[in-house]
Amino acid sequence: MYDLLVNCALVVLWLTCLYLVLVGAAMLLAPDRALPLLSGFAQTARANLIESALRSIAGVAFVIAAPTLGHPRFIRWFGAFLAATALLFVVAPRLHKRFAGPAVASVAPICP
Repeated sequence: MYDLLVNCALVVLWLTCLYLVLVGAAMLLAPDRALPLLSGFAQTARANLIESALRSIAGVAFVIAAPTLGHPRFIRWFGAFLAATALLFVVAPRLHKRFAGPAVASVAPICP
């Protein structure tokens, strides 16, 4: 059963990496379309909950898969950080919105 759980966590990590690569590619190839998408995160309660749920799933996956990966202590703490901040963003959505806006705006000037 533990192997199945770890394998599922590894699949989630690969999907998370794929998502980040695709977002990075979108920012390089079509920043005018990618920035509005990124700006939409945390703007509504529904978007905030979806993003927080996905962030917490990724965080828990990092924690579960950590023993099978290099630098397990760092990966476990990183996963715990993701999960904790996801919970924080659910409890305090205004904080998430206040953080997300300037973060996306700071990236806009360096987009191609």
